[in-house]
Amino acid sequence: MSAKEEELLKEVSSYLHGYLKAGTLKINSFIEKAHLNIHNLEQLLIIRFLLRNETKDYVRNLPHLLNRFKTTTVVQTEITEAEIRGQINWPETSKFRMSRNPRDRMHYVTEENQRSYDVIENLVLKELLQTLHDILFEKEYMKGLEEAEWFQDWQDLKGHLHHALKENVYMLRVRHKVVSERSLINVQAHRNPLYSGAAQLLLLYRSLLNGNYNQEDIQTILQQTFITPSNQDVLFELYWIVQIVKHNTKNSRLYLIDGTRNKVASWEEDDLSYHLYHDSAGSNQIQFKVGLDEIRDSNNPYLELTYLAHRETNKLIQSIFGKAKNQHVWRGRPDFLIEIYDLKSNELVKVIIGEIKNTSSVDYAMTGLKELVTYMHLVKNNKQEYLYDGDINVLGVLCVDHMSFNQSNELDEVKVVARGDILKI
Repeated sequence: MSAKEEELLKEVSSYLHGYLKAGTLKINSFIEKAHLNIHNLEQLLIIRFLLRNETKDYVRNLPHLLNRFKTTTVVQTEITEAEIRGQINWPETSKFRMSRNPRDRMHYVTEENQRSYDVIENLVLKELLQTLHDILFEKEYMKGLEEAEWFQDWQDLKGHLHHALKENVYMLRVRHKVVSERSLINVQAHRNPLYSGAAQLLLLYRSLLNGNYNQEDIQTILQQTFITPSNQDVLFELYWIVQIVKHNTKNSRLYLIDGTRNKVASWEEDDLSYHLYHDSAGSNQIQFKVGLDEIRDSNNPYLELTYLAHRETNKLIQSIFGKAKNQHVWRGRPDFLIEIYDLKSNELVKVIIGEIKNTSSVDYAMTGLKELVTYMHLVKNNKQEYLYDGDINVLGVLCVDHMSFNQSNELDEVKVVARGDILKI
């Protein structure tokens, strides 16, 4: 890791433990104090529970551990009529007959040894395996992690888990039952690692979901299972996202960045609510797209030819590749977006659009500025109305690496900031 990446990672770690997209799983000692006001914190804790080495190692060793599966023998006593199963208990048989009819010669009290699988250790084991199976095979959010490199271990381990729970002849005979806390504490001291490991993991899982942890506990988990973005440009973008949160609010609510949603934070300040998105076109209140129909009837030669070129391209794409038509002449997705609403009316009052360039090159920064101004002019509301120069204030921010430039802009609605600057919105 370069010095720059290490510096960026140190800056974002305490805020972006909810990053669950492409990256590398590693121990991160930079987390000083994790910010735990997270939407779907339970989901994050479950994922981090799965990523712990203790959890993965236990499931990885299941095929071997199950060789030490425990059963016990119980004596099943039955009263039968004219049929004998097992060994006859003559004293009890005589007592039973005398209590009913001294002349009875048809009833017998028999005893038969039967193997029992529902010992407390197996009930603990069953609950853990069922819990893990439900998470991995039933939780909708798990589908978004299947392609993540840092989650690949579980693609193999899921097979171990499924076989142990659904195909092992012994486990199939164990009831599924929620065991008591006291039972878990007793079983975690068991000599057999099959059972002690199951109890320890189940205790940790319950503790996390019940909120029975302190700052140090959760910080340890987050440090041991931190996902570092593998792309430095993404890390640089997250650096700026964190700068916005750090320097503009002390009451942010963070969201998981897992590819299914791109809101990263929200907060309230001075009768306004702020919603910060990363790599996103934002909510359904705004959009960044221009339809082909908008330029169809234009009298401008450039737009006329642009429309004809798009229409001809659509015909060729459908004919050659069999793909659907593209109905947009332009679509965009800014690097970050802040939607600001009036708390009383819940109406959109301001939009801040951000473009981030991981560069110290003026030429590349100029490209970013052009993209930013384009976003600002073409952003619309959900009624297809352009926002620029309208009632809703549209501002733009260009974020770059260390760079010298003229700090006074001709346009008040555009701001340029370099790494190390304080970004106030």
